Amino acid sequence: MKMKIGLLAAAAVVVLAGFARAEDSDKFLVRGEASKVLMEQNQINVVTAEAIGKACVEEAIKQGVRISIVILDQFGEPVYFYRMDGQGKINIETAFMKARTVLNTRQPSKATMNQVLSGRSSEARQISFGNFANAGALPIVINGNQFIGAVGVGGSAPKLPEWSDEICAWRALTKVMGSQPPLLPDLPPNAGSTPPR
Repeated sequence: MKMKIGLLAAAAVVVLAGFARAEDSDKFLVRGEASKVLMEQNQINVVTAEAIGKACVEEAIKQGVRISIVILDQFGEPVYFYRMDGQGKINIETAFMKARTVLNTRQPSKATMNQVLSGRSSEARQISFGNFANAGALPIVINGNQFIGAVGVGGSAPKLPEWSDEICAWRALTKVMGSQPPLLPDLPPNAGSTPPR
């Protein structure tokens, strides 16, 4: 009997914790009349996307670099885009390509890059899937497993381990949304593979 009561109490704590997390995540999502019009309950709101973008730009300014940043919703539609002065078309496009890779894979774009670097996949294969094998984009996730979008950053040269487009995105997500999963390791190129460009 004591075991049954203990299990019920533990289940209640888990359920209450889940509700608390869901309520906390509401501040990141489109709610109210706008969500009724969209018939969608898990779309990242503009306020959150803009806050992530601004936080990333602040990080870039601290580093003395320029970036382009895009935030896509879970369907791949742009919610926020910003380019700093001096960013060319390729910088803008790489931010979008990295974010689309996250959209396709639901993983950091570095996972695709690491598959190419380790020889488990080729860059041509990834391109055929619509993926860009380059680090710099991360999934935006709430409640541990609800994908609500992707943030892609392009335009700055990495200075590892202190700086990269991916580090910019990670710091911005952490500042706005709280603790984030650790970044994937940086792999050296496999002797038989061609490093992504």
